[in-house]
Amino acid sequence: MKQTILILLFALFTTHLFAVDSVLLNFESATVPGTVSSWLNYSKSGTAASTWSIANPNPDAINSSANCYKIVKKSEDPYWTGLEVNLASVIPITASNQFLHVLVYKNTTSRIALTYTPEGGTQSSDVWQINNTTGSWIDYVLTIPVGAKLKTLAIKIADDPGTYYFDQIVLSDVGTSLSRTDITIDPALKGQVLEGWGASLCWWANIMGGFSDAKIKTICDWITDPVNGMNMNVFRFNIGGGDDPAHNHMRTDGGNMPGYKASLTAAYDWSQDANQRKIIQQLIASRIAKAGVNDIQIVAFSNSPPYWMTRSGCSAGSVEGNACNLKSDMFDDFADYLTEVTKYYHETLGITFNYIEPFNEPDGNWWTALGGQEGCYFSNSDQITMIRELYSKLAAKDMLSYSQITANDANNIDNGYNTMLTYQAAGDIIPKIDLVSVHTYGGNNRAMLANWTKNNAKKLWQSESGPISVGGTNEHQIMAMSDRIITDLRDMKCTVWCDWQIGGTGSPTNNPWGLIIGDYYDPFDPITRCINFYIRAQFSRYLKSGYTIINSSIGNSISAISPDQKELVLVLSNQESYTQKYSVNLSKFSNFGKVNQVRTRALESLGVKNSLTIFNMSGNSFTYDALSESVTTFVIPVNQTSTSMSELENKDGNIYYSGGILHSDFPGERSVSVSVYNSVGQLIKSNCQVPAQGVYHLHLQNGIYIISTQVGSQKINSKILVFE
Repeated sequence: MKQTILILLFALFTTHLFAVDSVLLNFESATVPGTVSSWLNYSKSGTAASTWSIANPNPDAINSSANCYKIVKKSEDPYWTGLEVNLASVIPITASNQFLHVLVYKNTTSRIALTYTPEGGTQSSDVWQINNTTGSWIDYVLTIPVGAKLKTLAIKIADDPGTYYFDQIVLSDVGTSLSRTDITIDPALKGQVLEGWGASLCWWANIMGGFSDAKIKTICDWITDPVNGMNMNVFRFNIGGGDDPAHNHMRTDGGNMPGYKASLTAAYDWSQDANQRKIIQQLIASRIAKAGVNDIQIVAFSNSPPYWMTRSGCSAGSVEGNACNLKSDMFDDFADYLTEVTKYYHETLGITFNYIEPFNEPDGNWWTALGGQEGCYFSNSDQITMIRELYSKLAAKDMLSYSQITANDANNIDNGYNTMLTYQAAGDIIPKIDLVSVHTYGGNNRAMLANWTKNNAKKLWQSESGPISVGGTNEHQIMAMSDRIITDLRDMKCTVWCDWQIGGTGSPTNNPWGLIIGDYYDPFDPITRCINFYIRAQFSRYLKSGYTIINSSIGNSISAISPDQKELVLVLSNQESYTQKYSVNLSKFSNFGKVNQVRTRALESLGVKNSLTIFNMSGNSFTYDALSESVTTFVIPVNQTSTSMSELENKDGNIYYSGGILHSDFPGERSVSVSVYNSVGQLIKSNCQVPAQGVYHLHLQNGIYIISTQVGSQKINSKILVFE
């Protein structure tokens, strides 16, 4: 009966209608309703900084109600100032009420986060949502899992101080937001020029290279075709070390990579690794046939030295895990091994490895003897020794004209950045490296790594990634990777983005790593392009080599323009379980042609794979409703006149935390003032003076923190997760 009354009140006081709805709060009465057991905001002034019922500052089509909730956020308030509501009675979440809607009115571009806490559970992760709309009501949406029992909800303001209004907190069965998010694209703000897309060949090529010639050609055509495939042109070829033949512990999906030399005194056996070699040869042939050019770049990378060079006698790693497995007197032998393989492929087979990477994820302490795959830990000092030996061999064999060194393929972005600083301190290492490569499985320091590579005139590639520890449904993991691509391109400014695995075995609907699925244990079974293939093509087909990344105003989008400035590309990723509405502003462009809209949805059963729609624009903008778990690409013919472009960069500088140390980079400043808040807004450390460009020792326990940095008159807030 109570719910019925609430629904009737809701219909009277607002035009915000849903198919099935339950009003939690509408703020029409100055008295806190009995359905709320307690409430608070996170400002220092507490409830005095807010008004429970105040006149709607701007009634509009989204919210025409009379009253709302007002909160004033001040510059000294915690990062997550906002409203928290504890309900008197728990609400079971079903398919009919799983979407929480909150209307927000603001005059800033601050992000808003929605969270919920179930009965007997912990608070959900903050879902920060960007909408740059000001001066009108915005409908924010949060999905709550079916089966949860809702007890507490919170609305948090991320960034700027100001006056904010909340209204119409509703549970609904409709996930679509009523408001649109503006996307403005600015060709005058440019980023990096793309070099291409790619993936590693091991382990899938070690299996699929044994398929029939016809299947291999089909697979490689799908990978390299710029029109109907994934338009990939960058590949990481694994120079296997080879394990002790007496061992039997490697994974069976291709992880048992062969080596080329069985012992110190044995001759090189160039018949080894026939499957991976066959794949790379066909990839080159397919690229030439489909693209009309051989623009393939190849990285030769090593997971481990041959077992007979190792301390443990096993190419899976050392006994300790956190100790280098390469014998101390064999760094030069290993460098000789890598360069001999590279030289053979170049001189005998006509396959050039443009770069050599002597280690893969050397920061990992999980590479242990008798493990499931080749791996080897190298400390920073071991890496420096290895790079010196490899460079010496390349120079002595006159190979530097066609093969340079890349490093360091760290598993974690922050580890990769810290290692670059160590290389720099060594003095002679940075000149020996032509390409910086890193994996984005972990870490947050994309912007500082981007700035470092720019300042040191090095290219930066994201050389490996995948949904490790993402969890959830197959679709959720696929969409998480879609968003990671955008984040890496926007924040790390990499010029190449690579997957770990192209091929995989098992079911196409339950393998978020593989883009092409085939039964590894029955090569006569068909090969299948799974939905991940089509999601990747949404990026790689249209964000082409030579295109320049330009500014788009929201974080789940990436845009680029062709070298002749006649084709604009916008990719929009919606990993949410509800529709998001957008308005795309192209006022900085002119002379539009027909727009090609291509869309893929992550749920295989929907059958939406690179689906094409063509439409004409009216004026200089268009609206679009991005369906749940979908990636949409817009290819827009434009006719831009030449214009001066400024470079996209983080002019505010950067700060991040890793291993008990705050790293700061604020050019032009002597020092900055830092305050640290914990996950409930308590001040942990206040006004510590940190070098503007340097390090500050700060020990934090595992958890979520906000680093609030005062730089002159400007405050910059960064959210960090400490898990060490």
